[in-house]
Amino acid sequence: MSVLATGALVVSGLALAPSAQAAVTDCPNESGYLCFWVNANYGGAMGKVSGNNTYWGNFTGGCNSTQRWNDCASAIRNEGLSCEAVVYEAANYGGSSWVINRDTQAADLTKWGKPSGGNWNDVISSNNWWCG
Repeated sequence: MSVLATGALVVSGLALAPSAQAAVTDCPNESGYLCFWVNANYGGAMGKVSGNNTYWGNFTGGCNSTQRWNDCASAIRNEGLSCEAVVYEAANYGGSSWVINRDTQAADLTKWGKPSGGNWNDVISSNNWWCG
């Protein structure tokens, strides 16, 4: 799968926003992406995915060079074209899951609880799309 990333074609499921402070407007309406930010309130670096992704640690950027985007999202926005985004707390679609409806955003993932306890801040490791 190919996605555009700041003027370059990247072969992966992730595109990175410029390193300057990102904002919710950097994830345009109906862009086809699930966008996420390192900090709450859409702050810090932004990543975005399209398609199904079994492990966000494969994508550069995010928290640091070791974790990359694994366990790194603190805000999220679904601008998929026709489906709901599903995020998971473990790689390969494992652990607790959360369906994020189209045109929905969460500015602070510490305020969104998981069925297994705790919250969604800094725990997302994979995603897919549900069109049901």
